[in-house]
Amino acid sequence: MNSKTRTLRRITLRGAFYVALLALANAFGSFDMWQSSNCWAQQTVTVYPGQNLQTLVNQNPPGTTFSLTPGTYRLQSVQPQNYDSFVGQAGALVSGAALLTNFTQSGSYWVAQAQVTQQASYPGQCNSSTPACIYPEDLFFNSSLKQRVTSLSAVGPGTWYLDYSTGNVYMGDDPNGNNVEISLLPYAFSGGATSVTISNLIIEKYACLAMTGAIDGSNGSNYWSVIGNEVRYNHGTGIRTGNGMYVDGNNVHNNGQLGVGGGGTSVLVQNNQIYYNNYSGYSYYWEAGGAKFGSVQDLTFEYNSSYGNYGPGFWIDINSQNVNCNGNQFTGNIEAGVLSEISNNVTISSNYIWDDASNPDGTGIWYGAGILIVDSTNVSVYFNTVTNCMDGIGGILVSRGNGPNGTPYTLQSVNVNSNWVTQNTGMAAGIVIEGSGYDNSVYTSWNNQFQPNTWILGNPSTTYFYWMGYPMTLSEFYSAVVGEAVTTGSTLTPFPNTSVTPRNMSSKRASRTLALRDSPVI
Repeated sequence: MNSKTRTLRRITLRGAFYVALLALANAFGSFDMWQSSNCWAQQTVTVYPGQNLQTLVNQNPPGTTFSLTPGTYRLQSVQPQNYDSFVGQAGALVSGAALLTNFTQSGSYWVAQAQVTQQASYPGQCNSSTPACIYPEDLFFNSSLKQRVTSLSAVGPGTWYLDYSTGNVYMGDDPNGNNVEISLLPYAFSGGATSVTISNLIIEKYACLAMTGAIDGSNGSNYWSVIGNEVRYNHGTGIRTGNGMYVDGNNVHNNGQLGVGGGGTSVLVQNNQIYYNNYSGYSYYWEAGGAKFGSVQDLTFEYNSSYGNYGPGFWIDINSQNVNCNGNQFTGNIEAGVLSEISNNVTISSNYIWDDASNPDGTGIWYGAGILIVDSTNVSVYFNTVTNCMDGIGGILVSRGNGPNGTPYTLQSVNVNSNWVTQNTGMAAGIVIEGSGYDNSVYTSWNNQFQPNTWILGNPSTTYFYWMGYPMTLSEFYSAVVGEAVTTGSTLTPFPNTSVTPRNMSSKRASRTLALRDSPVI
């Protein structure tokens, strides 16, 4: 069943459910009486800037549609009721930041006051160059982010420091004449409600901790629909998923840790632009980048564009099950375009991945690839186009402990076939082993297959493949995998001498895919 069929089926079933409820209400009394019982309000409340959204939610029955007129809704955090909808008119912006307006100068600093509370601890791991990444408050001058530092002595131009004990905000730049904001609230929408819709809003500048979201459905929610929003400048995750969440057509960019992530069951994420996330500088070996899901069941991630993220474009982890990554585009991400880690029953198909998976820490499959499989089982990788990434398609076997059933995580039943891999440098494909205690079973008897595929190589005599513990040429790799020497044919194609570069090809493909949702071409 394809995504459109699933979506239409969900809408049809939901509509049938409402019709049945209405018929039941008519059978036992008037519609007004049924409505007043708080089952499903089916009413619209027009909201204006300056009004408090949570107060309005509390004053109205479940199932109310809140139509937000244009303007800024500052310092709003909402826990919806069942079946509530929050629909933005063009220009409706929901913000978790407070304006700072009263400044004093003290030597080389400018100082303002903010109402903040220090927590006992802060989750996350930071890069060495950004040690303040774990602290969720951010400072903006005219929506331009200033870098936070961990001591007053480190404050200079472009940086700032928050003293939790006094609430003093120390800035290294003159704030006068600028619109200065500090993010304070932890979320825009959260809670355990069912069938909430959030659409057509700009949601920005929330002080989300790592592993929490500005739109956060991970706290027991069911069947939220998050459609057509712009989600930006939030310190943790832009959109965090829960059970049955539908995330469609959003523009999720410049968030501090992740664009989209979370867990849940039966999650559909499609047609989103996910880019330039992890501005806070969280370690992408820990959890950061475009999209990451952990312990998710039955996830479909399709027709998204994930690019320029400081971390993988798409990442599943921690025993995720039944995942489909299909028809997406990835470029300019760090470490991996697509990363499957300690998960199983994964399909990675028909994606276009180019100029991706660079890593400042090193090269080779150990450090990343356009498609990277780490200790995962039952993974199908087919019909993908992988063009001039740091490495093409790779697998890593390393000791990662045991899964919930007590069985060790391993790299088994990985079927890589019918892909088109262009590689001028780096490795085109292969499997590497980290650590000791392993024999060659991952190559010989664990059902890991890397053929047939089409390899377009800059120099076919170069060692573009890693197998049986050492680099190989295409001929050696083909002989090791298939059991015979490579022959002339579609398996080996020289790197093309043509004016159509991989970047040009990507633009043509992007225009075909993205035109359906009226989004810009990468």
